Amino acid sequence: MSDDPQLAHCTARIGTVLRGKWRIDSLIGVGGMAAVYEATHRIGRRCAIKILHPEIAVSKELRARFEQEALAVNQLGHPAAVNVIDIDTSEDGSPFLVMELLDGESLGKRAHGSGVVEERELLRIASTVLDVLDVAHGLGIVHRDIKPDNLFVTSSGGVKVLDFGIARMKQGGSNVRTRVGAMLGTLPYMSPEQIAGGQIDGRADIFAVGATMFRILTKRHVHEGSTESELLIKMATLPAPALRTVAPSVSPEVCAVVDRALAFDPSRRYPTARAMREDIERILGSSAAHHAPAPVSIRTDVSSLISVDGPTMAAPAPGQAMQAPMAVSAPPQSAATSPQAASSSPFLLIAVIASFAIAVCLVAAFFVVRSRGSAEDTRESADDATSQEDKASGSSPAAATSSSASTPPSTSAAGPSPTRRPATNGKYRLLIKDGKYPFCVTSKLKKAYPVRTNDDGAKVCSGTPEGPVPIDDLKAYHPSEFQWE
Repeated sequence: MSDDPQLAHCTARIGTVLRGKWRIDSLIGVGGMAAVYEATHRIGRRCAIKILHPEIAVSKELRARFEQEALAVNQLGHPAAVNVIDIDTSEDGSPFLVMELLDGESLGKRAHGSGVVEERELLRIASTVLDVLDVAHGLGIVHRDIKPDNLFVTSSGGVKVLDFGIARMKQGGSNVRTRVGAMLGTLPYMSPEQIAGGQIDGRADIFAVGATMFRILTKRHVHEGSTESELLIKMATLPAPALRTVAPSVSPEVCAVVDRALAFDPSRRYPTARAMREDIERILGSSAAHHAPAPVSIRTDVSSLISVDGPTMAAPAPGQAMQAPMAVSAPPQSAATSPQAASSSPFLLIAVIASFAIAVCLVAAFFVVRSRGSAEDTRESADDATSQEDKASGSSPAAATSSSASTPPSTSAAGPSPTRRPATNGKYRLLIKDGKYPFCVTSKLKKAYPVRTNDDGAKVCSGTPEGPVPIDDLKAYHPSEFQWE
């Protein structure tokens, strides 16, 4: 007998019959919301049954989300979305879904088991997932929980997308209410805007696909944290590291796709799941060729393409296919017998000069961006140093410099402006990045509290033991500083 009461309760169902027709044969797994069983219908059909836990079933909102899974999958009608056959309620009042029984394992289990998922296989899985998401997004359905454990690889090599239970639906899901600021999903795979509890669209799923590929290719998450609060802050404020800096062995083409999917700003990601899938299919088609593949073009916006091979070739005009240079061995010829080679020499020289000029421009642009980043880091470090000096010296409010939710920390040429010190015990600070995604954090990141707007319009740090804390009285906290006293 297990020491876990919930597991013992789930195991006790084995051998029982639901609604006089579904016999529970074995327990497949237990999650936070439901247990999944292998079952047999009285006519002999085998299936999987997902039963909501009784303590979860008492919540109308969670019941509605559970039932929404059947509604979302039914609307999709995609062969790579797990098929829901029936929905009903057990004799003890727990809702259950009857689904097709899959033979295989999740992508997460495969990655943890064998430890190796080949790059080409991962691209094929991602392409299928994006095809499902393309259909879902067209129907106004955002999955919101794409991750390795929700992608199932069947024994025949197929792919199934699982768990549409927390999907946001534009139509047909009006009975499901999501609390303001509530985070639904799995933190390491959530987009910054999803963590902030704001409005999301299909680009949140695209971020999750990129985070899933990053996890499989690097054996680590996009961001790592010793606590959930630290991870939450990193995911909400820091851009993802370039894939090639973490996994140098991954091909440049795949790195370009993943990096774009993980762009911090949604407008810089792929605009649609279809656009990302087209780039993946282009890589798959190129790698399948028996001859030397042409450089694969990765889409950077709706109208133009660039080569991931860098500045060795001029970019083609929009709509023009990029051709790979071919080297063909030929017998040596003299200048007199090879007028074509003689006439092409000036063009070759021009191409070399143009390539060199492009390389110089790219290097210059890199150093400009790097210098700007260094200047901003220096400015933030100066602000942090000022903050620590104020704290150590106990200077008056008129001599301190502080930040509010609407004004990032800055230094005025006319001198410091008087601002208020923290109104409470000084244990909270306001985390703000470019004016977006504010959180209130405690010392050493032990806790992170969301910022809410009260009925009177005042913004406060909500959920703290002291009650609502006005954020206008909190000093700024920079994401680059992950510990403070």
